[in-house]
Amino acid sequence: MENFILYEEIGRGSKTIVYKGRRKGTINFVAILCTDKCKRPEITNWVRLTHEIKHQNIVTFHEWYETSNHLWLVVELCTGGSLEMVIAQDENLPEDVVREFGIDLITGLHHLHQLGILFCDISPGKILLEGPGTLKFSNFCLAKVEGENLEEFFTLMATEEEGGESGENILKKNMKSRVKGSLTYTAPEIMKGADFSVASDLWSLGCLLYEMFSGKPPFFSENVSELLEKIVYKDPLPPIPKDSSLPKASSDFVNLLDGLLQKDPQKRLTWAGLLQHSFWKDAFTGQDQDSSPEDAGVR
Repeated sequence: MENFILYEEIGRGSKTIVYKGRRKGTINFVAILCTDKCKRPEITNWVRLTHEIKHQNIVTFHEWYETSNHLWLVVELCTGGSLEMVIAQDENLPEDVVREFGIDLITGLHHLHQLGILFCDISPGKILLEGPGTLKFSNFCLAKVEGENLEEFFTLMATEEEGGESGENILKKNMKSRVKGSLTYTAPEIMKGADFSVASDLWSLGCLLYEMFSGKPPFFSENVSELLEKIVYKDPLPPIPKDSSLPKASSDFVNLLDGLLQKDPQKRLTWAGLLQHSFWKDAFTGQDQDSSPEDAGVR
């Protein structure tokens, strides 16, 4: 870490502190995450999935280091905070802004899916804003390659960290809960025990679009079992902005949410249907429909 100057703390998470930093000899400012070594599985996962990705809607990985007590991750600095913060401050966003933000989210997620990567834990806190309002996917701790078992990968990394296999069975039990993300944005089929898929990521995307417009997610409860029941069995209420003076949701937007929040993943909007949806006002016209993840075998 001798190549970097650390400035003020700009964020904090579970056993992680995020600093603003600068590479010595340059004016390149970066975000530097300092995390406990117990988070080696999550950080290693982030690095292995993103170290070669260069995309305008995905936070760029630069490098990582290990010191005696910590792991250090150097990534692109996003100065606009998180989408979670924006929603909390503004309470709800106009439909035109939801469309703009949604185009960024779709562009980034479509790129990941084309690479065979599932984000698995799409939530407002993991979407960062940069520059004139560009949204970027960040924090790939729980993402994975389609079809792989993240629990096994985490267990392997944690076993290496512990320096032996003696506690491997205990670790495996712990990993089940460790690879779970935010339940609020989790698709119903995942709640029932299915594996993550392109379709489950698109459900989570629908939850984000709904929350940006209405100021709250489509399903919410402080009680976990009640939340689970709502997600699996209940239909969401129509999206209504908290500020009653704002216009109601357009029929296009309601139709889009209905397509993304289908309980049955087989009936949910696919990439082809999502990119062609009229809500986007032809923003994706000209995109290669043949390169959609379904055609590449990513499910």
